[in-house]
Amino acid sequence: MWWTYVLLGIYILSCIILVTAVLLQPGKADAAALFGGGASQAAFGPRGAQNVLGWTTWVAAGVMVLLALVFSIPGVLGERSVLQGAEAPAAVEQPAQSQEATSPPPASTQPAEGTSQPKAKEKSAEPK
Repeated sequence: MWWTYVLLGIYILSCIILVTAVLLQPGKADAAALFGGGASQAAFGPRGAQNVLGWTTWVAAGVMVLLALVFSIPGVLGERSVLQGAEAPAAVEQPAQSQEATSPPPASTQPAEGTSQPKAKEKSAEPK
């Protein structure tokens, strides 16, 4: 549908205009006033640029929000889901582990060759 491309173009353009208008707006204190210059902006008057940028910001934000709501309506951008065309991931086959690897080693009661078994402490039978 050709009109979805027109709406997407308007949406992207409004986003770019919104970002630009917000970045161009001066802060509470004008940059010229910080450095000692108190001259007004001659092109738009003393507060004219702030009014134009403020109006542009509100209009661009309104268009962006309205188009975002339109795009969220099911069926506007198409009838298919985002995941409809995706393939299911292939199952990863785990190698079978042998019985020897999963069972714990048998406990031996005798120490290995060449090692000495610690001697138990003998309790003395002497009275204290």
